[in-house]
Amino acid sequence: MENIIPSSNYSRRSRFYLLLGGMALFGGLIAFILGVMFFFFPLWESGWFGLFRLLMILTGFATFVIGIIAIVRGLTLQKDNRAAYEVGEVLNGMLADTNTFPPNEFKYLRNVSKRGVGYIDAVLIGPPGALVFRIVEYTGIWRNERADWHVQKNNRWRPAPDNPTRECVRDVEALRKFLKKRGLERVPVYGVVVFHTEPGMLTLSAAGADSPVVPISETHHLGFILKRDYLKDQRIDLQTVRRAVDTIIDG
Repeated sequence: MENIIPSSNYSRRSRFYLLLGGMALFGGLIAFILGVMFFFFPLWESGWFGLFRLLMILTGFATFVIGIIAIVRGLTLQKDNRAAYEVGEVLNGMLADTNTFPPNEFKYLRNVSKRGVGYIDAVLIGPPGALVFRIVEYTGIWRNERADWHVQKNNRWRPAPDNPTRECVRDVEALRKFLKKRGLERVPVYGVVVFHTEPGMLTLSAAGADSPVVPISETHHLGFILKRDYLKDQRIDLQTVRRAVDTIIDG
């Protein structure tokens, strides 16, 4: 299995933020300057025009600040996802041990970011289809209830501040639509939530007898979870695997 990062995705995201930031910076600066000029050289005197000048100044300033934030974002984008890389390395050994499919038939793409898809921690593509990974490093005591999560604080269960299940479902649906638009609707897309946390720092549990909406696993149990669900069948041929990989990287 190849554990790779599509560098073109990073470059595309960076260019997008830089372009958006540059346009906002320039537009906001122009609006701000015009608003100030209209205070000294008003086109006409009226309450409405005075309000218009004030709005131009405030809007221009806000847009200018947004432009700066976007440019900083473009310059400081995370080039890799350490947790996704580490999960991929563990997964590589697990695939070799399962003896279900040859590991070289799989591609593990991490730090995937595409317009129309958004950001995905990692995608595993092979004969069983595409598997979307939502990788988190949460600590504490967490409990799953189908699509919802609760965390224990002060011996009381409270709604979790984040919901990796719903985030994973969103990523799965986005990738399905992306592949369908490119003639790859035959590629099944699944999801898994992986807790990549140091041993002893996390306690996971499930409420009730219902299964979670999306499979959940800690990193060291990932091989069992995949063998139980994702690795059960071959659903696409190797040519379709290659097409899907190329589409996610370059499409």
